[in-house]
Amino acid sequence: MNVRLKIISLLIIALAIPGNECTASDLTYGPYHVGFESYKTYDKSRSYLLGEDTISRPLLIHFWFPSQDKIEGHALNFKHYIDLIAQREDYNRSTEEINNQSFWYVKAYSDHAKSNFGLDTSLHAQSLLDSPVYAKSGLPMRKNKAEFPLLIYAPSNGKASVQSHMLFEYLASHGFMILSVASAGPSSIHRERIDESTIAQVRDMEFILKYCEDSLDIKYTKLGLFGFSSGGNASAIFQMKNEGVDALLSLDGGQEFSAYMTLHHMQEFDLEKMNTSYCSVVNNYENYSIYPLYNSIEGSEKYLFRMPYLKHGGFVSYWQYFDSCSPDSPKSNTVISFEILSEFSLGFFSKYLKSDPSIYDNIYINGPDNEYIQAIDQDFSVITTICNTLLDNNLDSATRLVEDHKTVLFEGENRLNLLARMFSGKDEAIWLYQNSLKYRPDSWQTHYGLAYTYMERGEIPQAKNELLKAEDLNPGNPDFKDLLNKINEKE
Repeated sequence: MNVRLKIISLLIIALAIPGNECTASDLTYGPYHVGFESYKTYDKSRSYLLGEDTISRPLLIHFWFPSQDKIEGHALNFKHYIDLIAQREDYNRSTEEINNQSFWYVKAYSDHAKSNFGLDTSLHAQSLLDSPVYAKSGLPMRKNKAEFPLLIYAPSNGKASVQSHMLFEYLASHGFMILSVASAGPSSIHRERIDESTIAQVRDMEFILKYCEDSLDIKYTKLGLFGFSSGGNASAIFQMKNEGVDALLSLDGGQEFSAYMTLHHMQEFDLEKMNTSYCSVVNNYENYSIYPLYNSIEGSEKYLFRMPYLKHGGFVSYWQYFDSCSPDSPKSNTVISFEILSEFSLGFFSKYLKSDPSIYDNIYINGPDNEYIQAIDQDFSVITTICNTLLDNNLDSATRLVEDHKTVLFEGENRLNLLARMFSGKDEAIWLYQNSLKYRPDSWQTHYGLAYTYMERGEIPQAKNELLKAEDLNPGNPDFKDLLNKINEKE
């Protein structure tokens, strides 16, 4: 682990709960015991398709919370979390069905970890399921008193809340309550349209917050949001729709990538209401996005960081948990990065949701810049303005913006091409590539991108024509043959 972060971790040790053999990591847990409870309820205002039956929308709520009570509580194992995935839609599933689904779920993920992260190959899926977790059930929670901040977590596309249970346990041990529910589409588990699925998830978040306030009688000091992948879309829209959100953390959220294009057209989307403290942490792909939401937000309380060792799937805690269950496995950069991401998340939420200063704030205030997490300081303001202008269908203004800022747009990475890749097959992508060629007609990358876009749209003659132009400018590039094969398959 980075020495600076490790030292900060050690400085904050205070009354930590004794760990067990499967939560061994470089993270320093906080002074609170961590309780976990789940609640089975229905949103009776919305219908839901389960098999061939139509029922009220099932919402299996997950709740992690800090507890100061000294009682032991009931130890939980990983299976307790994973079993909830099988019950997320159908609360009446048999024990046999639950056991079978849980086993194969963990086996699939652990096999992936063995192949990609060096997990001990001798670890059996059942041993992982039987391993203990940090949280306990049966711990008392404080009611009728606002003592801790509340965080609502929005999971990724169709996934369950337990995808980052170690992050939640870690935050709860430092005095945060975490509330979450699995994501689903508007009328079933299937998510298809980004806009409809995002609103469905926002409504789920609103429902469980009200359930927490009214049915559980939980009070909180401040409210924060964090979401992973498509959950980042829902977190952004939730904040725009609801006042009182004090901080928003995006874990490689889709709103900083191509999903932004869809969100921008939603009725609920309003940049003027994006007025809370905002931080986005993105994956290791460089020159992959202009980070449109981040760069569209006005104000100084916004931050953008990249995790050089994390692919998109690295923003969940499965790999960290499996690693903690395998002390003989070498710690991968993915695992180290997730631990640093956990400390970083604590620093961000401590700064904006807690009144008492925390030593972890320094990680956030000073701006971490090391091997595992780095600030993105590129200025994408011009290309973001062009992006929003195109989304508002103002082509004349977009054309003038390109002409007025051509020096900035075409130095180094061609930013029109970068934006065109984000529009992926849409009319705007064609417009951007064609405008790029006005200023850089000898760019094989632009012709290649245009060929790919035409191929996506099924416009085969145009795709082949642009690919030939790209090949003339850069003969022998192996990517051309691959794209030609795809074009021929489309034809």
